[in-house]
Amino acid sequence: MSRVRCWRPWWALGALFVSALAFAASIAPAELAVLCANAEDQAQCGRLVEARQLRRLSRIVERDGDELRVSLAPFGLTVFRDTINITGAKSYAVWDYLESLDTLVLFTTDGDRSGFLLVQRHGGEEYRVPSQPILAPDARPVVTADFCAKDGDNQVAVWPIEPNVLRNEPTRGPAAARACVS
Repeated sequence: MSRVRCWRPWWALGALFVSALAFAASIAPAELAVLCANAEDQAQCGRLVEARQLRRLSRIVERDGDELRVSLAPFGLTVFRDTINITGAKSYAVWDYLESLDTLVLFTTDGDRSGFLLVQRHGGEEYRVPSQPILAPDARPVVTADFCAKDGDNQVAVWPIEPNVLRNEPTRGPAAARACVS
């Protein structure tokens, strides 16, 4: 389930930290700040990032209107469809690609909630994570951090990577809720 995220400068701060650890595929913090400076909401910022990412990832993912199609390896396809319902809009946008894991990172929104979804191309497994995943320098494991007073996990989660399996290890977090950081 996606978690409520505070729409604050966490984009720029998170992108700065992630860019130091992630592969060159990630959007640079300065570019992210420029892309999303005039975005009216999180979903629009996600789509602006996606427009940049689709150029270089056209062999594995494509957008056709409200459908985002991800090619699976060695064959297959999974489709994510943006929808609007009585509780708000649900959207999916390409955020990043973890090449060493052959895993696509999608930014998701569901009403006022946002999060990330990892889609492994081999096998099509999907993993919801509370914040932008950070890949360790040795490409194992993935780490997420989510500290938000409202509906946050208040934890740092380590996700060890095994062939075609991502699992959540025991986590650590503060005893009391903190201001929103993810």
